[in-house]
Amino acid sequence: MKSQFVRAASVLALTVVFTVGLTFATVELPHLVDGFLQGAIRTPGGDSHADVVARLKTELFMAHYHIRTVGYLAFFVLLGLIVLGFSTERTGLATLGAVGVMLPVFAQFAGVMFFLAGLGLLNVVWLPILDVSHQMQSWGRVIDAPNDFLQWLLGLVGVHSVWPTAVLFTGGGILIFLLGVHAWLQARARGKVVADSWVYRLSRHPQYLGWILWTYGAYLLLQRMQYPRRSWGIGASLPWLISTMVIVGVAMAEEVGMGKRHGEEYEAYRRRAPLLVPLPRIVVRILAAPCRLFFGKARPERRREVVAVVGLYTALLMSISVTFYAGGLKVAVARLASPRDGTETMQRLVSEATSEANWRRQSHLLEEVASFGEPAVDPLVGLLEGADPALKGMAARLLGQLSSPRAVPALSAALGDPDENVRYRAAEALGAIGAPEATPSLVPLLGDPSAPVRVTAMASLAAIGSPRVLEEAPTFLGSSEAWIRGAAVQSLGMPGLEKALPILSARLDDESPDVRREVVVAILRIGSPRGAPILERALQDEDWEVRVYAAEARDRLRRRPP
Repeated sequence: MKSQFVRAASVLALTVVFTVGLTFATVELPHLVDGFLQGAIRTPGGDSHADVVARLKTELFMAHYHIRTVGYLAFFVLLGLIVLGFSTERTGLATLGAVGVMLPVFAQFAGVMFFLAGLGLLNVVWLPILDVSHQMQSWGRVIDAPNDFLQWLLGLVGVHSVWPTAVLFTGGGILIFLLGVHAWLQARARGKVVADSWVYRLSRHPQYLGWILWTYGAYLLLQRMQYPRRSWGIGASLPWLISTMVIVGVAMAEEVGMGKRHGEEYEAYRRRAPLLVPLPRIVVRILAAPCRLFFGKARPERRREVVAVVGLYTALLMSISVTFYAGGLKVAVARLASPRDGTETMQRLVSEATSEANWRRQSHLLEEVASFGEPAVDPLVGLLEGADPALKGMAARLLGQLSSPRAVPALSAALGDPDENVRYRAAEALGAIGAPEATPSLVPLLGDPSAPVRVTAMASLAAIGSPRVLEEAPTFLGSSEAWIRGAAVQSLGMPGLEKALPILSARLDDESPDVRREVVVAILRIGSPRGAPILERALQDEDWEVRVYAAEARDRLRRRPP
């Protein structure tokens, strides 16, 4: 009796130690690595999602340190580990590759401001995906379905927060992992080869299930954060989907081995307990339908079949994501709808937005209107000519995204709106459209009482190629505020505007390193080989970031034909 008590206590202690240690490592290890990398790697100090100029800075930095090459190499090494693991029956390699794909998701918890700072260095793994299309990150959004359903249920009782479901999945995952470890250790202590008691009656792989739930909870917590383009916030849905499907594949591959080694004993256990979670029989049959259709059986029985099944279901889940979560169905319906149907739908959405008090909901409704493309110009113009400043600002922003010349007259008229935000959004939209006929309306805004409006007007004049930027630049460059001087320098960075080179050369002595960085990028954007000698001076700048940008920009200009 005493020996049984000692054995049970020992197993329980081992279970707690193992679970706590693993959980602690997932929190503490990223913190330690983040602290080390932030001290060892110097990175630009701002995020890179804001505009073309900011993304160009990131491009120069990445090119100078060959970051893109590192990203491609890392990504394909991880994919190779996954494939090699399945093909050689070494599922540990496949698991290592899946965890490597997932690690960038945990990098979000470092909360750093640039995609290479601290633990964000891991995000280079996903550069190949971003290079193909930034929208590919939404190909895993089908994983939002369970949380969306639970959020809907909580909303029925007045709870509108992501925290309850995040805590539920995270805490539940850790608990299931703990129970699974305890049951497995108990089975080993009793000399049983197949663990089939307690939690193993509900799941044949409770540790994997616990890991999946815990990481899903981490994914939900990331919904409280923003994901700026090309910076530290690589979207987590696709990494989670891929890594989870690989873990499921590893479980299936282990099942094949267990069936071969233990024969009927394991087959009998397989009939009693589900692979991961208990599901109604009808749901199991639906989930097994694609496998039956392609392979003529309910589950894979060979390693190569596991690879095929995992690939098939991953592709299906990605397709569902694209169709229902990435706007694929909405775009298709909008394109197939008759003009009459589209008009009625847009009118309904505009009416809802007009009567809605919540600005987030208003923005969502108007984005649906904008998804109709060119036909959405008229209803958005109607809002722009209305009386609600908030709706007018949203409409101006969306008209700029649509880039329709038909919106230019209404946007030009909105430049005289008494609301600062409306003037700002209208000026911004005209720059995005690139309409030269808007120049006479934009010029008066260069003296607007609002500094952001003045700066945006200057940027829009530059975007449409107006020579007025050369005339107005001295006024902006004489400002005591560095951000205004930097914005003026950005405006001078117009392709082919060689007349701006002497002005930019003089600003290489600006007291602000931020302004000097903008000068380097502006010279590169002008694109003249005559700018290369000017950049030679910047190679001696006291700011290392200026030197990095200047070195890469100079080399690019030298490669261009005179």
